[in-house]
Amino acid sequence: MGSKTLGRNKILVFMHTASLLHLRGIERWLFEVASRVRSSLILTFSVGLSNIKDIKSRINEINIRLKESKLRNVEWYELRALSHENMSNIISKPIVRFMRHSGIIIPIDFRVCRLLRKRITYLVVGDFIQALFLSAIAVVCGAHRIILGLHSRPNYKRCFYVKPFLELMNRIGLLKGIHTVNIVDALVIRGILHTISVWWTPNGVNCQRFKPSIKSSDRFQALFVGALSEDKGFDIFVEVAKIVKSIYNDVEFLVASVGGPLKSLAEDAHRDNVIRFLGFVSDDKLAKLYAESHVVVFPSREETFNLISLEAQASGTPVIATDLPAFRQSVINNMTGWLVKPYSPQAFAEAIIKIRSMWLNDRQKYELTCVAARRNAERFCWERVVKIYYKKLFR
Repeated sequence: MGSKTLGRNKILVFMHTASLLHLRGIERWLFEVASRVRSSLILTFSVGLSNIKDIKSRINEINIRLKESKLRNVEWYELRALSHENMSNIISKPIVRFMRHSGIIIPIDFRVCRLLRKRITYLVVGDFIQALFLSAIAVVCGAHRIILGLHSRPNYKRCFYVKPFLELMNRIGLLKGIHTVNIVDALVIRGILHTISVWWTPNGVNCQRFKPSIKSSDRFQALFVGALSEDKGFDIFVEVAKIVKSIYNDVEFLVASVGGPLKSLAEDAHRDNVIRFLGFVSDDKLAKLYAESHVVVFPSREETFNLISLEAQASGTPVIATDLPAFRQSVINNMTGWLVKPYSPQAFAEAIIKIRSMWLNDRQKYELTCVAARRNAERFCWERVVKIYYKKLFR
């Protein structure tokens, strides 16, 4: 898939081990950054043999979006790879578990060598063992220099395990540095890897695509966007919906998601009229959902830097989020949203009830919160953030 010229004249490659079918926040980050940096390629990987038609459809959607925009300098390749799912019958269980927990995949499309050769390669990673493995692949393929991009919370102990190898790569000029979107990660990693450049640059948001609109007037809407997983706190969201609906029947809980480990919970809750499960929604529909909803809820147990919270605020919608460092970077508590006690359905329910009351009884205050949310998000518009990326990482 992709151009027959195989990325001729492209100098920067973004590589991520997941498939287009499994992405939302990272896909958005890849598209927004790569399309604003000159001469870029994006490599993602589909594992196994399923969903090829869906993958081609997604790539066509992205290519159409690129052609319609003024940002036509990106090529996107979805390559084939093996993962722990494909190899469980041919390798030992300990190795399968290791691959699963480390996020290791094995590319089986040899175009990856031609696409990485003599190019600056940005590796999207979530684990230091994965980072080392992908770096080795990039080196074997002849990558010019490597940037490691941490987009999920890493295991710091593993940083000590790979430290000698990363320092060697840095010393001989192969590793340019490490980029994090979470400031806490940046500070900790700087303390471990003293000789390697570590940059903190936040996520951004497309302020033109996500913008305020008229809110739904008949029912109060609370929206959840993200994977149906415990990490994202989807089970907490369902409990919150049950608590609020036991008191008020005019609150609608919407869920937009491609799926996840807790999809059966979503289907059960939808059948019981606790939530309305919308499944996957297009970008245009998602932007409309953000703008129409009265609050977007993020009960995450773990988060790096939640891009979706910025999309909600750019749409002029306040957020309720777990009081984690990731959300403290993007949400101004009691001004653009509310940060609440972690892992507490009751705390989230009380916050939703409070905002509902504000929307019904003090509309001016609610609207000022919406305006503040939009202004806060404008600080993170991609046009501003990518300039920082280019200056620090890609120059």
